[in-house]
Amino acid sequence: MNKRSNWMKVFSKTYWPWVVMLVGGGLLFLFFFQVLPYHLFHREQTQLFLFAADSLTEYFRHPAALSHLSGDFLTQLFYYEGGGPLVLSVVLLGWGMVVFRLLRPYLGRWTWIPAVLAVLWEAGRQCGLDYPLSGTLSLIGLGLVLLLCRNLLRRSLKVGIPLSVLVLAGGYYLFGCADGSSKWYGVPNLDREYKLALDCEMYFGRTDRVRRLLAADDRKSSFATYYYNLLNLKQGRLPDGLMDYYQPAAYGLFLPVAPSSDYLSIYAANEVWFALGDMTMAEHAAILGMIFSPRCTGARAVKRLAEINLVNGDDAAAMKYLRLLQHTLCYRRWAEARMPGRQTEAVKQWLEEKRRLLPVADTLRAGMAVPFSLRHLIEACPDNSMAVHSLLCFDLLNKDIDAFITDYQRYGAALPQARLYSEAILIYLAGTQRLAEQADWKIPAQVLAEFKDYTRMYEANGGNGTALQARYRHTYWFYFHYATMKN
Repeated sequence: MNKRSNWMKVFSKTYWPWVVMLVGGGLLFLFFFQVLPYHLFHREQTQLFLFAADSLTEYFRHPAALSHLSGDFLTQLFYYEGGGPLVLSVVLLGWGMVVFRLLRPYLGRWTWIPAVLAVLWEAGRQCGLDYPLSGTLSLIGLGLVLLLCRNLLRRSLKVGIPLSVLVLAGGYYLFGCADGSSKWYGVPNLDREYKLALDCEMYFGRTDRVRRLLAADDRKSSFATYYYNLLNLKQGRLPDGLMDYYQPAAYGLFLPVAPSSDYLSIYAANEVWFALGDMTMAEHAAILGMIFSPRCTGARAVKRLAEINLVNGDDAAAMKYLRLLQHTLCYRRWAEARMPGRQTEAVKQWLEEKRRLLPVADTLRAGMAVPFSLRHLIEACPDNSMAVHSLLCFDLLNKDIDAFITDYQRYGAALPQARLYSEAILIYLAGTQRLAEQADWKIPAQVLAEFKDYTRMYEANGGNGTALQARYRHTYWFYFHYATMKN
Protein backbone atom coordinates (compact mmCIF):
# COMPACT_ATOMS: atom_id res chain seq x y z
CA MET A 1 0.00 0.00 0.00
CA ASN A 2 2.85 2.36 0.93
CA LYS A 3 4.65 1.54 -2.31
CA ARG A 4 1.52 2.33 -4.31
CA SER A 5 1.03 5.58 -2.41
CA ASN A 6 4.65 6.60 -2.99
CA TRP A 7 4.35 5.78 -6.70
CA MET A 8 1.22 7.92 -7.00
CA LYS A 9 3.03 10.84 -5.36
CA VAL A 10 5.99 10.49 -7.70
CA PHE A 11 3.65 10.24 -10.68
CA SER A 12 1.63 13.30 -9.66
CA LYS A 13 4.78 15.37 -9.22
CA THR A 14 6.84 14.10 -12.16
CA TYR A 15 4.56 12.75 -14.86
CA TRP A 16 1.13 14.27 -14.33
CA PRO A 17 2.09 17.75 -15.60
CA TRP A 18 3.46 16.16 -18.79
CA VAL A 19 0.24 14.19 -19.29
CA VAL A 20 -1.78 17.38 -18.88
CA MET A 21 0.47 19.17 -21.37
CA LEU A 22 0.15 16.40 -23.95
CA VAL A 23 -3.63 16.34 -23.62
CA GLY A 24 -3.81 20.13 -23.83
CA GLY A 25 -1.51 20.20 -26.83
CA GLY A 26 -3.60 17.53 -28.52
CA LEU A 27 -6.79 19.49 -27.95
CA LEU A 28 -5.21 22.67 -29.35
CA PHE A 29 -3.97 20.78 -32.39
CA LEU A 30 -7.40 19.24 -33.04
CA PHE A 31 -9.11 22.60 -32.63
CA PHE A 32 -6.99 24.36 -35.26
CA PHE A 33 -6.82 21.29 -37.51
CA GLN A 34 -10.56 20.60 -37.52
CA VAL A 35 -12.18 23.99 -36.89
CA LEU A 36 -9.89 26.67 -38.38
CA PRO A 37 -7.38 25.06 -40.77
CA TYR A 38 -8.10 27.50 -43.61
CA HIS A 39 -7.44 30.52 -41.41
CA LEU A 40 -3.92 29.19 -41.02
CA PHE A 41 -3.49 28.42 -44.73
CA HIS A 42 -4.60 31.95 -45.52
CA ARG A 43 -2.16 33.49 -43.07
CA GLU A 44 0.69 31.68 -44.80
CA GLN A 45 -0.53 32.78 -48.23
CA THR A 46 -0.57 36.44 -47.18
CA GLN A 47 3.00 36.59 -45.89
CA LEU A 48 6.38 36.11 -47.57
CA PHE A 49 9.46 34.95 -45.67
CA LEU A 50 12.67 35.16 -47.68
CA PHE A 51 15.95 33.39 -47.00
CA ALA A 52 17.98 36.35 -48.26
CA ALA A 53 20.64 38.36 -46.42
CA ASP A 54 19.05 41.77 -46.90
CA SER A 55 15.62 40.46 -45.88
CA LEU A 56 16.93 38.73 -42.76
CA THR A 57 19.08 41.67 -41.62
CA GLU A 58 16.06 43.98 -41.96
CA TYR A 59 14.47 42.22 -38.97
CA PHE A 60 17.32 43.34 -36.70
CA ARG A 61 16.86 47.01 -37.53
CA HIS A 62 13.67 47.16 -35.47
CA PRO A 63 12.54 46.17 -31.96
CA ALA A 64 11.15 42.65 -31.44
CA ALA A 65 13.67 41.37 -33.98
CA LEU A 66 13.81 37.78 -32.80
CA SER A 67 10.07 37.34 -32.26
CA HIS A 68 9.25 38.75 -35.72
CA LEU A 69 11.95 36.68 -37.39
CA SER A 70 10.95 33.43 -35.68
CA GLY A 71 7.23 34.18 -36.10
CA ASP A 72 7.51 34.73 -39.84
CA PHE A 73 9.79 31.71 -40.21
CA LEU A 74 7.31 29.44 -38.42
CA THR A 75 4.28 30.90 -40.23
CA GLN A 76 5.62 29.64 -43.55
CA LEU A 77 5.20 26.11 -42.13
CA PHE A 78 1.44 26.74 -42.19
CA TYR A 79 1.78 25.86 -45.90
CA TYR A 80 1.83 22.17 -44.98
CA GLU A 81 -1.39 20.40 -44.00
CA GLY A 82 -1.24 20.02 -40.24
CA GLY A 83 1.81 22.28 -40.03
CA GLY A 84 -0.10 25.30 -38.75
CA PRO A 85 -1.99 23.44 -36.00
CA LEU A 86 1.22 21.74 -34.88
CA VAL A 87 3.21 24.98 -34.70
CA LEU A 88 0.42 26.82 -32.89
CA SER A 89 -0.16 24.05 -30.35
CA VAL A 90 3.55 23.93 -29.47
CA VAL A 91 3.87 27.73 -29.24
CA LEU A 92 0.73 28.07 -27.10
CA LEU A 93 1.90 25.31 -24.79
CA GLY A 94 5.22 27.12 -24.47
CA TRP A 95 3.34 30.27 -23.46
CA GLY A 96 1.38 28.32 -20.88
CA MET A 97 4.58 26.87 -19.40
CA VAL A 98 6.14 30.33 -19.10
CA VAL A 99 3.07 31.70 -17.30
CA PHE A 100 3.10 28.68 -14.99
CA ARG A 101 6.76 29.19 -14.12
CA LEU A 102 6.27 32.91 -13.54
CA LEU A 103 3.32 32.55 -11.16
CA ARG A 104 4.08 29.29 -9.39
CA PRO A 105 6.06 30.84 -6.47
CA TYR A 106 3.07 33.08 -5.68
CA LEU A 107 0.02 30.87 -6.40
CA GLY A 108 1.30 27.38 -5.67
CA ARG A 109 -1.10 24.60 -6.62
CA TRP A 110 -3.56 27.07 -8.21
CA THR A 111 -1.06 28.27 -10.81
CA TRP A 112 -2.59 26.07 -13.48
CA ILE A 113 -5.74 28.24 -13.56
CA PRO A 114 -4.11 31.47 -14.85
CA ALA A 115 -1.82 29.37 -17.08
CA VAL A 116 -4.79 27.72 -18.78
CA LEU A 117 -6.63 31.05 -19.07
CA ALA A 118 -3.55 32.66 -20.61
CA VAL A 119 -3.34 29.87 -23.22
CA LEU A 120 -7.06 30.16 -24.02
CA TRP A 121 -6.76 33.93 -24.38
CA GLU A 122 -3.83 33.65 -26.75
CA ALA A 123 -5.52 30.83 -28.69
CA GLY A 124 -8.53 33.12 -29.15
CA ARG A 125 -6.32 35.88 -30.52
CA GLN A 126 -4.69 33.43 -32.91
CA CYS A 127 -8.14 32.69 -34.35
CA GLY A 128 -7.97 36.00 -36.22
CA LEU A 129 -6.24 36.81 -39.50
CA ASP A 130 -4.38 39.94 -38.42
CA TYR A 131 -2.69 38.73 -35.22
CA PRO A 132 0.78 37.45 -36.12
CA LEU A 133 2.46 34.46 -34.56
CA SER A 134 5.19 36.85 -33.43
CA GLY A 135 2.66 38.32 -30.97
CA THR A 136 2.60 35.11 -28.94
CA LEU A 137 6.35 34.62 -29.34
CA SER A 138 6.91 38.12 -27.96
CA LEU A 139 4.94 37.17 -24.85
CA ILE A 140 7.00 34.00 -24.43
CA GLY A 141 10.22 35.95 -24.85
CA LEU A 142 9.18 38.59 -22.34
CA GLY A 143 8.15 35.89 -19.88
CA LEU A 144 11.57 34.26 -20.19
CA VAL A 145 13.24 37.64 -19.67
CA LEU A 146 11.25 38.18 -16.47
CA LEU A 147 12.16 34.70 -15.23
CA LEU A 148 15.85 35.43 -15.84
CA CYS A 149 15.61 38.78 -14.06
CA ARG A 150 13.93 37.16 -11.06
CA ASN A 151 16.69 34.58 -10.80
CA LEU A 152 19.37 37.30 -11.03
CA LEU A 153 17.74 39.37 -8.29
CA ARG A 154 17.39 36.35 -6.03
CA ARG A 155 21.12 35.66 -6.22
CA SER A 156 22.34 39.18 -5.54
CA LEU A 157 20.59 42.54 -5.59
CA LYS A 158 23.87 44.39 -6.04
CA VAL A 159 24.76 42.49 -9.21
CA GLY A 160 21.24 41.50 -10.18
CA ILE A 161 19.82 45.01 -10.60
CA PRO A 162 22.28 46.27 -13.25
CA LEU A 163 22.21 42.91 -15.00
CA SER A 164 18.41 42.93 -14.99
CA VAL A 165 18.41 46.37 -16.63
CA LEU A 166 20.65 45.03 -19.39
CA VAL A 167 18.50 41.92 -19.77
CA LEU A 168 15.31 44.00 -20.02
CA ALA A 169 16.89 46.26 -22.66
CA GLY A 170 18.05 43.23 -24.64
CA GLY A 171 14.66 41.60 -24.18
CA TYR A 172 12.90 44.64 -25.61
CA TYR A 173 15.19 44.59 -28.65
CA LEU A 174 14.68 40.86 -29.21
CA PHE A 175 11.03 40.46 -28.22
CA GLY A 176 9.44 43.92 -28.13
CA CYS A 177 6.66 44.68 -25.67
CA ALA A 178 4.00 42.28 -27.03
CA ASP A 179 1.21 43.04 -29.52
CA GLY A 180 -2.03 44.34 -28.06
CA SER A 181 -3.63 45.23 -31.40
CA SER A 182 -5.67 42.08 -31.91
CA LYS A 183 -8.92 41.37 -30.12
CA TRP A 184 -9.90 38.07 -28.54
CA TYR A 185 -12.29 35.95 -30.59
CA GLY A 186 -14.54 34.22 -28.09
CA VAL A 187 -16.26 32.26 -30.86
CA PRO A 188 -14.35 31.31 -34.05
CA ASN A 189 -15.60 33.10 -37.15
CA LEU A 190 -16.99 30.08 -39.02
CA ASP A 191 -18.55 32.20 -41.77
CA ARG A 192 -15.11 33.52 -42.66
CA GLU A 193 -13.64 30.03 -42.32
CA TYR A 194 -16.17 28.81 -44.91
CA LYS A 195 -15.16 31.58 -47.32
CA LEU A 196 -11.50 30.77 -46.80
CA ALA A 197 -12.21 27.06 -47.30
CA LEU A 198 -13.73 27.73 -50.73
CA ASP A 199 -10.91 30.10 -51.62
CA CYS A 200 -8.09 27.80 -50.48
CA GLU A 201 -9.49 24.57 -51.91
CA MET A 202 -9.98 26.26 -55.28
CA TYR A 203 -6.41 27.55 -55.06
CA PHE A 204 -5.15 24.05 -54.22
CA GLY A 205 -7.05 22.67 -57.24
CA ARG A 206 -9.12 20.27 -55.12
CA THR A 207 -12.35 20.81 -57.04
CA ASP A 208 -14.10 17.80 -55.50
CA ARG A 209 -13.76 19.37 -52.06
CA VAL A 210 -15.05 22.70 -53.40
CA ARG A 211 -18.10 20.94 -54.81
CA ARG A 212 -18.74 19.20 -51.47
CA LEU A 213 -18.38 22.45 -49.54
CA LEU A 214 -20.88 24.16 -51.81
CA ALA A 215 -23.34 21.27 -51.60
CA ALA A 216 -23.09 20.98 -47.81
CA ASP A 217 -23.82 24.62 -47.02
CA ASP A 218 -26.30 27.09 -48.47
CA ARG A 219 -25.10 30.47 -47.18
CA LYS A 220 -26.54 32.60 -49.97
CA SER A 221 -23.48 34.82 -50.27
CA SER A 222 -21.96 36.42 -53.34
CA PHE A 223 -18.59 34.94 -52.40
CA ALA A 224 -19.86 31.35 -52.34
CA THR A 225 -21.81 31.88 -55.57
CA TYR A 226 -18.68 33.31 -57.18
CA TYR A 227 -16.74 30.11 -56.56
CA TYR A 228 -19.70 27.97 -57.57
CA ASN A 229 -19.87 29.77 -60.90
CA LEU A 230 -16.09 29.79 -61.33
CA LEU A 231 -15.92 26.05 -60.75
CA ASN A 232 -18.69 25.43 -63.28
CA LEU A 233 -17.05 27.81 -65.75
CA LYS A 234 -13.74 25.95 -65.62
CA GLN A 235 -15.53 22.61 -66.01
CA GLY A 236 -17.64 23.82 -68.96
CA ARG A 237 -20.90 23.69 -66.97
CA LEU A 238 -21.69 27.35 -66.33
CA PRO A 239 -25.03 27.63 -68.19
CA ASP A 240 -26.09 24.13 -67.11
CA GLY A 241 -25.77 24.85 -63.39
CA LEU A 242 -26.44 28.57 -63.23
CA MET A 243 -30.06 28.31 -62.03
CA ASP A 244 -29.34 25.51 -59.56
CA TYR A 245 -27.70 27.85 -57.04
CA TYR A 246 -28.35 31.20 -55.39
CA GLN A 247 -27.56 34.00 -57.87
CA PRO A 248 -27.30 37.61 -56.57
CA ALA A 249 -27.67 39.07 -60.08
CA ALA A 250 -24.25 39.28 -61.78
CA TYR A 251 -22.33 39.75 -58.51
CA GLY A 252 -21.89 36.00 -58.36
CA LEU A 253 -20.01 35.99 -61.66
CA PHE A 254 -17.64 38.91 -61.11
CA LEU A 255 -16.88 40.19 -57.63
CA PRO A 256 -16.71 44.00 -57.55
CA VAL A 257 -13.33 45.61 -56.96
CA ALA A 258 -14.58 48.65 -55.08
CA PRO A 259 -13.84 50.70 -51.94
CA SER A 260 -16.64 48.86 -50.12
CA SER A 261 -15.14 45.42 -50.88
CA ASP A 262 -12.93 43.61 -48.38
CA TYR A 263 -9.50 42.44 -49.44
CA LEU A 264 -10.59 38.79 -49.58
CA SER A 265 -13.17 39.58 -52.25
CA ILE A 266 -10.87 41.96 -54.11
CA TYR A 267 -8.12 39.38 -54.36
CA ALA A 268 -10.52 36.55 -55.22
CA ALA A 269 -11.87 38.67 -58.09
CA ASN A 270 -8.67 38.04 -60.03
CA GLU A 271 -9.36 34.31 -60.34
CA VAL A 272 -12.15 34.52 -62.93
CA TRP A 273 -10.31 37.11 -65.04
CA PHE A 274 -7.17 34.99 -64.99
CA ALA A 275 -9.19 31.95 -66.10
CA LEU A 276 -10.79 33.95 -68.92
CA GLY A 277 -7.47 35.34 -70.16
CA ASP A 278 -7.82 39.01 -69.20
CA MET A 279 -4.45 39.56 -67.54
CA THR A 280 -4.97 43.30 -67.09
CA MET A 281 -8.07 42.85 -64.95
CA ALA A 282 -6.49 39.91 -63.12
CA GLU A 283 -3.36 41.90 -62.29
CA HIS A 284 -5.42 44.87 -61.13
CA ALA A 285 -7.39 42.75 -58.64
CA ALA A 286 -4.35 40.76 -57.47
CA ILE A 287 -2.28 43.88 -56.72
CA LEU A 288 -5.11 45.65 -54.89
CA GLY A 289 -5.93 42.52 -52.88
CA MET A 290 -2.30 42.22 -51.84
CA ILE A 291 -2.03 45.92 -50.92
CA PHE A 292 -5.09 45.79 -48.66
CA SER A 293 -4.16 42.48 -47.00
CA PRO A 294 -2.84 42.58 -43.39
CA ARG A 295 0.84 42.24 -44.40
CA CYS A 296 0.60 44.05 -47.77
CA THR A 297 2.39 41.11 -49.36
CA GLY A 298 1.93 37.37 -49.75
CA ALA A 299 3.36 34.35 -51.51
CA ARG A 300 0.09 33.59 -53.27
CA ALA A 301 -0.18 37.08 -54.75
CA VAL A 302 3.47 37.01 -55.84
CA LYS A 303 2.86 33.67 -57.57
CA ARG A 304 -0.14 35.06 -59.43
CA LEU A 305 1.75 38.19 -60.52
CA ALA A 306 4.58 35.99 -61.80
CA GLU A 307 2.08 33.90 -63.78
CA ILE A 308 0.40 36.97 -65.26
CA ASN A 309 3.69 38.40 -66.50
CA LEU A 310 4.81 35.05 -67.88
CA VAL A 311 1.58 34.75 -69.85
CA ASN A 312 2.00 38.31 -71.10
CA GLY A 313 5.54 37.49 -72.24
CA ASP A 314 7.12 40.08 -69.92
CA ASP A 315 9.98 37.90 -68.69
CA ALA A 316 11.78 40.78 -66.93
CA ALA A 317 8.75 41.53 -64.73
CA ALA A 318 8.13 37.83 -64.13
CA MET A 319 11.73 37.30 -63.03
CA LYS A 320 11.28 39.98 -60.37
CA TYR A 321 8.64 37.82 -58.69
CA LEU A 322 10.24 34.46 -59.44
CA ARG A 323 13.53 35.53 -57.85
CA LEU A 324 11.63 36.39 -54.67
CA LEU A 325 10.00 32.97 -54.61
CA GLN A 326 13.38 31.32 -55.18
CA HIS A 327 14.35 32.49 -51.69
CA THR A 328 11.40 30.80 -49.99
CA LEU A 329 11.17 27.39 -48.39
CA CYS A 330 7.91 26.22 -49.95
CA TYR A 331 7.87 27.86 -53.40
CA ARG A 332 11.46 27.53 -54.58
CA ARG A 333 10.79 24.54 -56.83
CA TRP A 334 7.64 26.16 -58.21
CA ALA A 335 9.64 29.25 -59.19
CA GLU A 336 12.53 27.31 -60.72
CA ALA A 337 10.15 25.32 -62.93
CA ARG A 338 8.92 28.62 -64.43
CA MET A 339 12.20 30.44 -64.95
CA PRO A 340 12.42 31.69 -68.55
CA GLY A 341 14.80 29.44 -70.46
CA ARG A 342 14.44 26.62 -67.92
CA GLN A 343 10.71 25.97 -67.99
CA THR A 344 9.40 22.42 -67.82
CA GLU A 345 7.35 20.99 -70.68
CA ALA A 346 4.19 21.14 -68.57
CA VAL A 347 4.75 24.85 -67.89
CA LYS A 348 5.43 25.55 -71.58
CA GLN A 349 2.22 23.80 -72.58
CA TRP A 350 0.25 25.70 -69.94
CA LEU A 351 1.68 29.02 -71.14
CA GLU A 352 0.84 28.21 -74.73
CA GLU A 353 -2.78 27.48 -73.81
CA LYS A 354 -3.13 30.67 -71.75
CA ARG A 355 -1.55 32.85 -74.43
CA ARG A 356 -4.14 31.74 -76.98
CA LEU A 357 -6.74 33.65 -74.97
CA LEU A 358 -4.86 36.96 -74.87
CA PRO A 359 -6.24 39.98 -76.77
CA VAL A 360 -3.96 41.23 -79.53
CA ALA A 361 -4.18 44.79 -78.18
CA ASP A 362 -5.37 46.21 -74.89
CA THR A 363 -7.79 49.09 -74.52
CA LEU A 364 -8.90 51.66 -71.95
CA ARG A 365 -11.91 50.63 -69.86
CA ALA A 366 -13.55 51.14 -66.51
CA GLY A 367 -12.73 48.78 -63.67
CA MET A 368 -16.09 46.99 -63.77
CA ALA A 369 -16.87 47.30 -67.48
CA VAL A 370 -17.54 43.57 -67.57
CA PRO A 371 -19.45 43.23 -70.89
CA PHE A 372 -16.91 45.43 -72.68
CA SER A 373 -14.00 43.36 -71.32
CA LEU A 374 -15.65 40.06 -72.24
CA ARG A 375 -16.45 41.18 -75.77
CA HIS A 376 -12.86 42.38 -76.11
CA LEU A 377 -11.65 38.88 -75.17
CA ILE A 378 -14.06 37.17 -77.57
CA GLU A 379 -13.13 39.44 -80.48
CA ALA A 380 -9.49 38.48 -79.95
CA CYS A 381 -10.22 34.76 -79.59
CA PRO A 382 -13.65 33.60 -80.85
CA ASP A 383 -12.86 30.10 -79.53
CA ASN A 384 -12.79 31.40 -75.95
CA SER A 385 -15.97 29.59 -74.96
CA MET A 386 -15.53 30.50 -71.28
CA ALA A 387 -15.70 34.19 -72.17
CA VAL A 388 -18.75 33.62 -74.37
CA HIS A 389 -20.64 31.74 -71.66
CA SER A 390 -19.63 34.36 -69.08
CA LEU A 391 -20.97 37.16 -71.29
CA LEU A 392 -24.26 35.41 -72.04
CA CYS A 393 -24.81 34.48 -68.41
CA PHE A 394 -23.90 38.01 -67.32
CA ASP A 395 -26.63 39.36 -69.62
CA LEU A 396 -29.16 36.87 -68.29
CA LEU A 397 -28.40 37.43 -64.62
CA ASN A 398 -28.97 41.15 -65.20
CA LYS A 399 -32.25 40.29 -67.00
CA ASP A 400 -30.99 42.12 -70.08
CA ILE A 401 -32.73 39.98 -72.71
CA ASP A 402 -32.00 42.37 -75.58
CA ALA A 403 -28.26 42.33 -74.85
CA PHE A 404 -28.38 38.55 -74.50
CA ILE A 405 -30.02 38.09 -77.91
CA THR A 406 -27.51 40.44 -79.55
CA ASP A 407 -24.54 38.69 -77.93
CA TYR A 408 -25.98 35.24 -78.55
CA GLN A 409 -26.50 35.90 -82.28
CA ARG A 410 -23.03 37.39 -82.60
CA TYR A 411 -20.95 35.06 -80.44
CA GLY A 412 -22.95 32.12 -79.12
CA ALA A 413 -24.88 30.69 -82.03
CA ALA A 414 -22.09 28.22 -82.86
CA LEU A 415 -22.00 26.82 -79.31
CA PRO A 416 -24.08 23.84 -78.25
CA GLN A 417 -27.38 25.37 -77.15
CA ALA A 418 -27.77 24.98 -73.41
CA ARG A 419 -31.27 24.72 -71.99
CA LEU A 420 -30.71 28.03 -70.14
CA TYR A 421 -30.27 29.83 -73.45
CA SER A 422 -33.35 28.17 -74.95
CA GLU A 423 -35.40 29.35 -71.98
CA ALA A 424 -34.14 32.92 -72.40
CA ILE A 425 -34.78 32.87 -76.16
CA LEU A 426 -38.39 31.85 -75.51
CA ILE A 427 -38.83 34.89 -73.25
CA TYR A 428 -37.53 37.07 -76.07
CA LEU A 429 -39.79 35.44 -78.67
CA ALA A 430 -42.85 35.70 -76.42
CA GLY A 431 -42.10 39.33 -75.64
CA THR A 432 -41.76 40.24 -79.33
CA GLN A 433 -44.81 38.21 -80.39
CA ARG A 434 -42.61 35.89 -82.48
CA LEU A 435 -43.13 32.60 -80.68
CA ALA A 436 -43.97 30.92 -83.99
CA GLU A 437 -40.30 31.35 -84.99
CA GLN A 438 -39.10 28.98 -82.27
CA ALA A 439 -38.10 26.37 -84.88
CA ASP A 440 -35.61 28.83 -86.39
CA TRP A 441 -33.92 29.09 -83.00
CA LYS A 442 -33.75 25.28 -82.59
CA ILE A 443 -35.77 25.24 -79.36
CA PRO A 444 -36.23 21.65 -78.09
CA ALA A 445 -39.87 20.51 -78.11
CA GLN A 446 -39.80 19.63 -74.40
CA VAL A 447 -38.54 23.08 -73.43
CA LEU A 448 -41.26 24.71 -75.56
CA ALA A 449 -43.96 22.54 -73.95
CA GLU A 450 -42.72 23.40 -70.46
CA PHE A 451 -42.66 27.09 -71.34
CA LYS A 452 -46.29 26.96 -72.40
CA ASP A 453 -47.18 25.12 -69.19
CA TYR A 454 -45.24 27.68 -67.12
CA THR A 455 -47.01 30.56 -68.92
CA ARG A 456 -50.42 28.97 -68.33
CA MET A 457 -49.74 28.49 -64.61
CA TYR A 458 -48.29 32.00 -64.29
CA GLU A 459 -51.37 33.59 -65.82
CA ALA A 460 -53.80 31.35 -63.96
CA ASN A 461 -52.29 32.34 -60.59
CA GLY A 462 -52.09 36.04 -61.37
CA GLY A 463 -48.30 36.06 -61.25
CA ASN A 464 -48.11 34.33 -57.84
CA GLY A 465 -44.92 32.26 -57.89
CA THR A 466 -45.82 29.86 -55.08
CA ALA A 467 -47.48 27.36 -57.41
CA LEU A 468 -44.58 27.59 -59.87
CA GLN A 469 -41.78 27.17 -57.38
CA ALA A 470 -41.96 23.41 -56.88
CA ARG A 471 -41.63 22.61 -60.58
CA TYR A 472 -39.94 25.59 -62.17
CA ARG A 473 -37.79 27.29 -59.54
CA HIS A 474 -34.60 26.13 -61.33
CA THR A 475 -35.61 27.63 -64.67
CA TYR A 476 -34.61 31.00 -66.08
CA TRP A 477 -38.29 31.86 -66.42
CA PHE A 478 -38.71 31.75 -62.65
CA TYR A 479 -35.53 33.78 -62.11
CA PHE A 480 -36.65 36.35 -64.69
CA HIS A 481 -39.99 36.91 -62.98
CA TYR A 482 -39.08 36.70 -59.31
CA ALA A 483 -35.37 37.32 -58.67
CA THR A 484 -34.70 40.64 -56.91
CA MET A 485 -31.97 42.69 -58.52
CA LYS A 486 -29.32 44.11 -56.20
CA ASN A 487 -27.89 47.59 -56.56
